[in-house]
Amino acid sequence: MRIKLALLLISSLSVSLYVKAQNNLITNDANITIKNLVENRIGFNKTLIKSREIQIANLPKPQYIFNQPGSHTVNFENLNFSIENKKIVSIAEIPLSKAALNIINERLIVLDKMQYAYSESSNLEYLSGEKDRRVAFNNDRQFFSVLKSLKSTITEISTLAKADDQKASVENALAKWKQPHIDWQFFSQIVVKETQFTLGK
Repeated sequence: MRIKLALLLISSLSVSLYVKAQNNLITNDANITIKNLVENRIGFNKTLIKSREIQIANLPKPQYIFNQPGSHTVNFENLNFSIENKKIVSIAEIPLSKAALNIINERLIVLDKMQYAYSESSNLEYLSGEKDRRVAFNNDRQFFSVLKSLKSTITEISTLAKADDQKASVENALAKWKQPHIDWQFFSQIVVKETQFTLGK
C-alpha cells in the first residue's frame, strides 16, 4: 500500500513538474500575434461595411502581447522577452539594468494595454447596439496606431541590440526616450478600471 502511494506521489510530482516546464517554455511570436490582430479587425470591418450588419459572433477577440499572467517568453524582432506576472524581467539577447528594464516596461506594457483596451472598446460599442459607429471606427484607428508604435519601439530596441556595446547603446538611447504619442486620458481610464477591479477582489 505504501509503495503504491509513493508511486502515485512520484507520478503526480513528475506530471506537475512537466506541466510547469512546458508553461515556462511557451514562446509567442509577437509578429504573428500582431498580424492576426490587425487582419482580424480589418476583416471584421470589411464584412461590416459590405453587409451593414454587425456580426457579433465574429467580433475580433482582444489579446494582450506582453501583459499576461504567469511566466512565458515573447519573441519579437529576434529578441526574446521573458515575462513574469505581466512584467518584462529580461531580454535574453541584451544585458540590461533594472532601470532600463523599467523604461522598456513602461513603454511596452502601456502600449499593450492601450491596444487591448481600444479593441475591447470597439467591441463594446457594437455589443451595445450603438448605431453611430464613428466611436468604434475611431477606436479602431487608435488600435492600429498603437500596434504600429509598439512594433516600431521593438524594432528600435532590436537595432540598438546590434551595436558593439549593446548595454551602453541601449541604455543611452532609452534615457533619451520621450513619452509615446498616445491618448493619456484614455490610458488613465484603463488605470482607473484596473484599480477598481483590484479593489473589488
